[in-house]
Amino acid sequence: MSFLDVLKIHEYLDELFLQHQEALLQLDIELAAERLRFYECQLHIHMQVEEELLLPVYARAGKIPGGPPEFFTGEHQRMREFLTRFTATLVEMNRDRTNLPRRVLALFDEEAMYKNLCLHHDQRERNLFFPTLDRVTGEAERRDLIARCLTAPAR
Repeated sequence: MSFLDVLKIHEYLDELFLQHQEALLQLDIELAAERLRFYECQLHIHMQVEEELLLPVYARAGKIPGGPPEFFTGEHQRMREFLTRFTATLVEMNRDRTNLPRRVLALFDEEAMYKNLCLHHDQRERNLFFPTLDRVTGEAERRDLIARCLTAPAR
């Protein structure tokens, strides 16, 4: 078993975000907002698990060039900030539907920057975070932590 198995959650989250974007593409702002709220909820659960459960274990590896814990929490914070802006934009779009197609296109542009941040974060976890967790844990602890990551309750 490897912490790389946790990347399945990233695939699930990617799918949820795409469902949000599909609703945007149809100009269904209410559905897009609903799907974004669900995505954000699931993402926050995943981030909380990483920050509270996995980062303390990761810290046991000591100083890691290119991968201090603050990099991961900083990226999480930037992701939260993007999502806050997206939510505010959707609220405004739902209130005032003037020039909606162009405003949706502008939101897609901003969401592309967010997706690039997520891709960078995913690569950092894939190449550094999860392999380090594999290295600093024994098999029993690894199995327990991975199981806890994969079964974190939806809120």
